[in-house]
Amino acid sequence: MRRACEHALRVIAIAAIATLLWRAIRPPIAGGVDVVHGDLRRALVRWTLSPATEMRVVLDAAPDPSTRDWLRALARAGGSVHWSSSRPFAAAAVVAEPVPEPNGVTRVRFASASGEAVSVADDAGAIDTLPRGGARELELGAVAGAVRASGTTFTATSEVRDSVVLRPVLLLGAAGWESKFTIAALEERGWRVASRVHVAPNIDVTQGSLGSIDTVRYAAVIVLDSTAAPSANEIARYARAGGGVILGGSAARSGAFASLAPGRVGARVAGVAGAVSSASPRTGLGGFPVSSPAADAVVLESRDGVAMIAARRLDAGRVMQVGYDETWRWRMAGGDESAAAHRAWWSRLVAAVAYAPLAPLAPLAPRGSGLTSVDETPLASLVDAVGPSTPMEGRIAAHTDNARLDWMLFILIAASLLAEWTSRRLRGAR
Repeated sequence: MRRACEHALRVIAIAAIATLLWRAIRPPIAGGVDVVHGDLRRALVRWTLSPATEMRVVLDAAPDPSTRDWLRALARAGGSVHWSSSRPFAAAAVVAEPVPEPNGVTRVRFASASGEAVSVADDAGAIDTLPRGGARELELGAVAGAVRASGTTFTATSEVRDSVVLRPVLLLGAAGWESKFTIAALEERGWRVASRVHVAPNIDVTQGSLGSIDTVRYAAVIVLDSTAAPSANEIARYARAGGGVILGGSAARSGAFASLAPGRVGARVAGVAGAVSSASPRTGLGGFPVSSPAADAVVLESRDGVAMIAARRLDAGRVMQVGYDETWRWRMAGGDESAAAHRAWWSRLVAAVAYAPLAPLAPLAPRGSGLTSVDETPLASLVDAVGPSTPMEGRIAAHTDNARLDWMLFILIAASLLAEWTSRRLRGAR
């Protein structure tokens, strides 16, 4: 039995050696066809020095930008590059962009078509983990370098490449608590606010330098009530030129702004008593709901099935209709965090419509300079570079160059010969 095992081990070693020899001297798959699986670096160098007619790669994950660009260059140099994947990997994308708010927040948007876990990190460390991928939006107070979203089959990378130019906000309304605390909320959040507050007939109190309403001067215009009706035509021109306009609850009731509003104004609804200090404070606010939103309007917030905030595009600009007309009650009668929440809410509304032109930052450094290259859509960029995935024919797939198989055969040869030699020595045979 022992001698039979030794003979079997020798047969295994000889068979493995024969397989290695066959793999080394086997004829090419087809004229000019070269197939690589796994590490592409050596194959890319070989193809660069001696291009093949047809180059096929089998990928375990979406390649990094330098590998993808190398494949694109080989394809444009006259070769034919095809790729397939050893396992399914879905599309993913990540983008980091500045939020048009004075506090310098960066918004990170991510989406993955697969259900695999995704980790989001920057150069300083991990930020968040999404167990099932999907779509997510994060607002980060500070970002260190590049933002990376990494899964099993991809690593998407983005950097903030622009900043925004924020001009003052113009507020128009009657003297009262709503005007007072809306101005205070925006100024406390860091916005520069110019205002014209109507006190009495032919009497206005102004703040800041007022001038013509245009995108050169203002990022957004907030109209709280009908006292701004004389400026309706100017505000409409401003919106169509790219400006952002917010119509307060009672402002949208004025016929002067009917052509701008995302919808009609319904009958006033009362807030729920005491709800301003609850977990849903805006349910305690009264206002004029957005009745019959226009076909191009998007409802942003509803209450009991009734739209309270809606927005629409008007040529190059954006118009938002906010049904709430006494948001100051939230700030004054809410809980301990109500003032901060009121500030943040108004700032987000303005940021959603603001005209904030981009100011490019310094150009991104190329890969290899110590900084991370941007690769926001790994799979889409691969398809753009060398085309969609092409399944390999069975004959070609069977000949795929797999270095791991060679190593496994080598280990099998060494183990078989060592086991046979040890067995023979232990029984005293040569």
